[in-house]
Amino acid sequence: MQWVETTTTVRFNEIDQWGIAWYGHYFAWFELGRMKVLERFDLLPKDFAAAGLIAPVVRASCQYLKSARTNDDIVIRTHLKEPDTTALTFQFEIQRQTDGDLLARGETMQVLTRTDGVMLYKFQGELRERVESLVRFFWPRWMGYDGP
Repeated sequence: MQWVETTTTVRFNEIDQWGIAWYGHYFAWFELGRMKVLERFDLLPKDFAAAGLIAPVVRASCQYLKSARTNDDIVIRTHLKEPDTTALTFQFEIQRQTDGDLLARGETMQVLTRTDGVMLYKFQGELRERVESLVRFFWPRWMGYDGP
């Protein structure tokens, strides 16, 4: 399975009084990993906005396994689930870099809408090409939105 890795360090402002990362920051780290992936394919929020679109997260989950602590170097691993709709579902793993311990697993789902909130059920034009390139990066044998 193909993963994209991004590293960061747990900063002082991300911890509580016991030196443990606050749970909400895991979602910010997921976002960091997802943005690194989307940046490779020119699918950042600014790219959607230029096309009159937005890509809101409609579902997010996190399973906390071990605590990230002050100054831990962490690796955010990001993977795209194989899509069967225009929704993009990313999976994440956060590991401590020094010992490889798995700290958390999570998932987010994004959909594509026009700025008036109407959801798109098909990608078109250049956007479709970029999204299909993204999917094929993770799933080289993927048959596309039109199927075989």
